[in-house]
Amino acid sequence: MDRNLGNNFYKIPKVSLEAAEEYKDKLNLLIEKVNNKLFSRDDLTYLIGDNPINKMYNNHENHANFMYNSFKLNDKKFVYSTITWVYRTYSNHGFSYDYFLVELSAWMEAVEETLADKKAEEINKVYSWMIDHHHEFIRESKIIEPAELETENKFSALYKEFLKCLLQGKHKYCIITAQQEVETKEDMLLFFEEVIRPTMYKIGNLWEEGEISTAEEHLASSIVSRIISSLYSKFISLEHDKGKAVISAIANEYHEIGSRIVADSLEMAGWDVEHLGADTPTADLIDFINKESPFLIGLSAALPFNVDNLIKTIKIIKSRNDLKDIKILVGGKIFNDNPELWKKTGADDWAKNGKEAAEIAELWWKKRCNEYV
Repeated sequence: MDRNLGNNFYKIPKVSLEAAEEYKDKLNLLIEKVNNKLFSRDDLTYLIGDNPINKMYNNHENHANFMYNSFKLNDKKFVYSTITWVYRTYSNHGFSYDYFLVELSAWMEAVEETLADKKAEEINKVYSWMIDHHHEFIRESKIIEPAELETENKFSALYKEFLKCLLQGKHKYCIITAQQEVETKEDMLLFFEEVIRPTMYKIGNLWEEGEISTAEEHLASSIVSRIISSLYSKFISLEHDKGKAVISAIANEYHEIGSRIVADSLEMAGWDVEHLGADTPTADLIDFINKESPFLIGLSAALPFNVDNLIKTIKIIKSRNDLKDIKILVGGKIFNDNPELWKKTGADDWAKNGKEAAEIAELWWKKRCNEYV
């Protein structure tokens, strides 16, 4: 963030909590207004390319949730990284850069039409700032380097071959390769860390760059899920020497491979683990936690639009006397990209991978055990 935009970013206007909450209260109406304004334009095809209209609508919904998150968190690095990511990803998928100017102007109009005057003025100062820096966002999105995970040299050839076959959809080869490479629990954890994680990061980057389609990205994720299941079945055990852990992606979060790796890593370390998978409704998650009374909870969020869901979930857990002592660990791509962001969620810590999650959980468990000695 030492380039021009990064330096100027600290000048972004701050929004009061009252204005942010009114924006949130009117979110659905704002989204509807922006959708209608864009849909009625004669140049819509130019703006969004060959993309289906629903992709634009999804972006508007994500945008609204992101803006609310940014108003509440006041985390400028989070805002910077998200906006440049959106410009980069959507332009690579056929959206015109002009789309962002038109969209932001539509949001300003919708805010002015919907919110109280003073609160609308606060919100629109942020939108005006974004419009004023449109060309810098374009420049930044073109030169930013997508995050990739390095793998140890001894795994480099395996990683490259695995990635190639995954992109070709050779699921049998990928599964057989994983089975051959993994003979012990330790091998499995290394395979997760040195092959699976960097491969999935690369797949995500290729999708963002428009190099692979959504269908190809989904196929790769499906194959990896099958591989993780096949490896897990080799080492499944009913025995555990530590407490209960519940791992889940939060509501509206559909990326679950990372949380699955964390769940399996904890189980291999002796935890009694329940993995709830993707898009777990908050009320259902709380009911499940109340029923199971775990020692720790791991919550996953990959995308910036879901941070508020995560914060709300943690707040509910921490506000209940019967649940407030449960340790909460967070993780996911959004935290790997913004390592300080977890401190604003109310969680007890964050982990960048399954290995680190198991190490943190081990420290918590030893401290708990020592308290009862």
